[in-house]
Amino acid sequence: MKPRSVLEIYVAPGCIASETARNLASTIRTLGRPDLEVRLVDLDEPDAVLPAAVFAVPTYLLDGRVISLGNPDESWLLARLGTAGPTGGTD
Repeated sequence: MKPRSVLEIYVAPGCIASETARNLASTIRTLGRPDLEVRLVDLDEPDAVLPAAVFAVPTYLLDGRVISLGNPDESWLLARLGTAGPTGGTD
């Protein structure tokens, strides 16, 4: 069984690009991938932890590794996550 991957998207209030990041998180969640956990981390929350790799927002980490500084193109992100979109995917 393939281990579950974690996509963390770091956002902050006042960042105009964070709204796009929130929308991308929502899009990915609608795919219903049981092998992928999507975490939207609002750095304004008191319990938010800022990893050393995150120095700007939005930042996307997949399994703890930075895959994008700033918002990636949606099709690139879906391909990187191994899915073709809501109607299908790759193994």
